This record gives sequence, C-alpha cells and structure tokens, in this order.
Amino acid sequence: MLRQLVSTRRTALGLLGTTIGLALVVSPSLAHQTDPLNPILQPETATPEFLIARAFDMRDLAVTGGDQAYGALIATADGVIVGQAPSRVVTHGDPTAHAEMEAIRNAARRLGTRNLRGHVIYSSSHPCPMCEAAAYWAGIERMVHGRNAADAGAPELCG
Repeated sequence: MLRQLVSTRRTALGLLGTTIGLALVVSPSLAHQTDPLNPILQPETATPEFLIARAFDMRDLAVTGGDQAYGALIATADGVIVGQAPSRVVTHGDPTAHAEMEAIRNAARRLGTRNLRGHVIYSSSHPCPMCEAAAYWAGIERMVHGRNAADAGAPELCG
C-alpha cells in the first residue's frame, strides 16, 4: 500500500513537472540543448547568486521527492544553464546518483557530448570526491557551492 502511494505521488509530481515544463518557452538558440519534455528555464540575467539559488531549488526538489538534500546544475561561463538535477540516490536506488553526477549526466545528454570544458558546476554543497572526480573527467572548469557561492576552483582528481 505504501509503495503504491509513493509511486502514485511520484507519477503525479512527474506529470505536474512535465505539464509545467511544456508551458515554458525556451530560446530557439538553445533548442539543441533541451529535452522537449523537460526544458530548462533560463534566467534573464545569470548571476552566481541566481545560479546557486537554482541549485538550491534542485535541492528542494530532491527533498520534496523523498531524496537527500542536494541539488546541482551545470552552466556555461556566461550563465546559460545546460543541465540540472536533484539528488536521486534514494529514489533511484543508485549510490552514484548524487546531484552533481546527475547534473553532469543531464548536461552531457542535452549537449550530446561528454566534454563540458569551459562549464561551471553550481551545487548546494561542496562536491564529494566522487563528484569532483566526475567533474574533472568531464572537463568542468570551476566548482561553485553553498549559499555564499564559494568558488572552489577547478576540480581535481584525487585532490
């Protein structure tokens, strides 16, 4: 019974998100970067504070969905969001589905490449070693985290 209730709730949240997502207008110049069923709403002016706030929106989405309180996004150097995700460790039963990993996967799928050179990862907290290594291998240029948008610099492998 509980499993069915949780499944029904997730389905309802997914349909709501899809309905809201379909109502968003996405710039035609970003058409190659979007999933038509899940477009990314772009800010008029992308400041580090706005991008961190969006990472915390992803964190809130994770909590609402019954997952761990983490969120992340990937943006170009000039602030175009190309991937975003909440933590999905609990909901997907996947210990590697950290928000940063999911955001990297989302950006790579949307852009059609594993090379995210020149991009920045914004996350609700400092990335763990696994996520920092993934950011390193993806070519992420910088990591920014926390409410104060602390710049942690370039990701390091086994740093």
